[in-house]
Amino acid sequence: MMCWIVATGWNADPVQSSPTVQTSPRVTFQIVHHSQVANDIGQTYPATTTTTVAPIVFAEELRDLPCAQWFATAVQAGWPNDPIVLKTLSKIMMRESACQPDACSKSDSGRQCRDYGLIQGNWYAHHVWWEQMGLEPTDMFDPYTNLNWAWLLYSGREAKGQCGWQPWSLC
Repeated sequence: MMCWIVATGWNADPVQSSPTVQTSPRVTFQIVHHSQVANDIGQTYPATTTTTVAPIVFAEELRDLPCAQWFATAVQAGWPNDPIVLKTLSKIMMRESACQPDACSKSDSGRQCRDYGLIQGNWYAHHVWWEQMGLEPTDMFDPYTNLNWAWLLYSGREAKGQCGWQPWSLC
């Protein structure tokens, strides 16, 4: 039996307004029986495919922080596994949503919410970008989507030499 490993995880069709970021790779395993292997490299092989993400190990100092249950999701969504960054992200999630992915700051304009999810993405400031990304405001209640979008916002600002934490008033 042979095992082929292919690292993937990059979106070939990024939204133009999104910054280019490096995300954690997903690993795809294809288990191929030796009788299925041929010398022709272009031949396709019937295989069993399983996609998995390697377990993420965090620094001991992070384990008891508020919102630590969302660190693995944050790292999978693009945030670096860096204690300094994750400590700050923990503070933001705790302050903004009390670690609740369905947190909704009531709107004063008749909308369901003004701010959505773990990091409280603001509809008024970002709804055009969300639409360009194909996101509905309620998609921001999904922890992965919310944290991925927050990473794009943070890393896009950092790439421009700006403080990535500014949208959460930490600069």
